[in-house]
Amino acid sequence: MTTTPIPLEDRIIFALDVADPREAMALVDRLAGRISFFKVGLQLFFAGGWPVVEYIVGKGCKVMLDLKLYDIPATVRLAVRQFADRGITFTTVHGYGPVVEAALEADTGIGILAVTVLTSFGAEQVAELQYQGTVDDLVLQRAETVLRLGCHGVVCSAREAGLLRLRLGQDFTMVTPGIRPTGSSLDDQQRVATPGSAIADGADYLVIGRPIRDAVDADACIKAIQREIAAALA
Repeated sequence: MTTTPIPLEDRIIFALDVADPREAMALVDRLAGRISFFKVGLQLFFAGGWPVVEYIVGKGCKVMLDLKLYDIPATVRLAVRQFADRGITFTTVHGYGPVVEAALEADTGIGILAVTVLTSFGAEQVAELQYQGTVDDLVLQRAETVLRLGCHGVVCSAREAGLLRLRLGQDFTMVTPGIRPTGSSLDDQQRVATPGSAIADGADYLVIGRPIRDAVDADACIKAIQREIAAALA
């Protein structure tokens, strides 16, 4: 894991996967007392743009801008430069070497995270890419490539977290989506894990959305997840 201590309230990155900016801001208001890190993805960014990011930052919270950029290097570099001075902590790009290099060249001070393999991918989808190895092989290959280029961290399924820590060490940030507390629906995810197992395997941050958003008692759900995280860290 990263050497800088991560506060417990930062460990959960709440996924603001909603279409209405007003709903997103209401969720921030509702959860900011317990969670201080929020993910803004494509759907919400296209709906609300920079005002949503500014609202989150204005509440004293952190932002992961999850747009998964993938384009020619010059375009990626110029795009990431637009993120400067916006209070963004992390942004994501696809784990393709030239794209990662371009994002790093933008030199904005924002943590660049490379997406290895989407958590909705399974063996069937990887086979469609005509890749001869397993999902684990592909994740490891992409992570090795981007970290060698100086990428600050990776986004991967918690299922691969232990493998990456074992093979690639501690000196990078690992963010894991596809986190499902025990008993939660898998929704459209295939490679999932519980909060405790993800942290125990080396994840630094857990992206969690629907299980908290749809909980009857969101506050109790967050407390339970944070207790599980704390136990795994101990």
